[in-house]
Amino acid sequence: MRKGVFAGMVLMLAAAQFASTQTRTLRIVTYNIEGDVTQDNVQPTFTNIVTTPGPPLPGLIAPPTNSADVQLGGVLEGIGEENVGPDPAQPIDIVTLEETTSNPTTVAPIDIGLNTFYNSPGMYTNSTYQATESDGDPSDGNGPNAIVYNTKTVQLLASVPVDPAGGTGNLGSSSGEYREVMRYEFSPAGVAPATSNEFYIYVSHYKASTGASNAAKRLGEAQIIRTNEATLLSTARVLYVGDYNVDDNSSEPGYQTILSNASPNGIYQGQGIDPLNVTDNQNIDWSDSTTDTNILVMLTEEDYELRYRDDLQVMTSNVFYGVTGGLQYVPGTYHAFANNASVPYRGSVSTNGDTALNNDLVTNGPVFISAYQNYVDLTGASDHLPVVADYTIPMPAPTVSTLSLAGTNLVFNVANSITGGVFTVLMSTNITLPVTNWTPVLTNIVGSSGNVSITATNVVLPLVPGQFFLLQEK
Repeated sequence: MRKGVFAGMVLMLAAAQFASTQTRTLRIVTYNIEGDVTQDNVQPTFTNIVTTPGPPLPGLIAPPTNSADVQLGGVLEGIGEENVGPDPAQPIDIVTLEETTSNPTTVAPIDIGLNTFYNSPGMYTNSTYQATESDGDPSDGNGPNAIVYNTKTVQLLASVPVDPAGGTGNLGSSSGEYREVMRYEFSPAGVAPATSNEFYIYVSHYKASTGASNAAKRLGEAQIIRTNEATLLSTARVLYVGDYNVDDNSSEPGYQTILSNASPNGIYQGQGIDPLNVTDNQNIDWSDSTTDTNILVMLTEEDYELRYRDDLQVMTSNVFYGVTGGLQYVPGTYHAFANNASVPYRGSVSTNGDTALNNDLVTNGPVFISAYQNYVDLTGASDHLPVVADYTIPMPAPTVSTLSLAGTNLVFNVANSITGGVFTVLMSTNITLPVTNWTPVLTNIVGSSGNVSITATNVVLPLVPGQFFLLQEK
């Protein structure tokens, strides 16, 4: 994907810059991590088996067969090594979490694991708001929602609880909202927040189980969310993510409320689009045995016995259809991690010939996490599969803030770089030549987000007058 091009820097004789707009790609994940239960899928080789609720289960941030070594990575780091559709591998930017126990017990270790893996203290952190749940009991599937994000690529602007009327005392059967819904507001890191780059993520964990009573409770939570969304700007970019527990399938009222073109109070905004059900087919059965690969590819639970579609990223139409001026979905990137429909109904991603990751992984950290290891990690980390999608967000044009000489080295300091941008330094003694005829003197330098320094070593030749240099980022 072309992300941006800029040029500048004519040494000694002149200085010039030109720029075009660019986007930053964000990898967003929603994941029910079962951090509020004890480990219930134990294999003989797993270490550090969790016997009390709270800590991340083995496999989430380290291999379950060596669960103390976060430098080896786990599922979250594996997601960062996957080429997704048209997008190259990149570390997770945002991961929403369901079934934590608390921020200190469950979420902080995830921050530490990711920061250690990428050898970058402070790269990941979490919202400091501690969400709650009905009856004050964060165990056995009732744990609160949370979020972890990459501070190098996004900034968290607000963490807003979305509670039922009357507040947290009405969490539970009276409202249908059992785990406090969270609304997080983000914009890109390193730039001023604006309506053109802000977006919202609602994180939910709906009531589980089949039957009309439980479906009615899920409807109650969905109505609370859509009513809250109607208080935002009509042009707001919104993701509705989490564990939907859509046990009554695509006709279920709660799911249909999120997909409705109007809020419960009649405001026509915030309609959700499900990337795997764009036409809103209300006759999809996600809960019965099938060989239909169009349904199998949607399933996210359980990873050791795939048979339900519970976990979703639904997005407003301006995000899905790529309306200019804000967050946009990258077509072809939405998927359940490690599910390409090669696993049969009620099969396991670790033992039933899963091929989803066999050709999509690259080294994108200190170690390479193989497809086989990812499959093992998944069945230790949770009984759910994470749902992954890539998005783009507008960024200001990159600029060269300073240019300096250090002996025969030329140093470019660049503002507004993007993660994964590839820099090239070109040189010519004739400024009128087409750029295609300039000579590369530094190539394939991969940048990071924000401000970066790029040094072209030994390129300045004192005895060669009139050297001109061009810096490109693609």
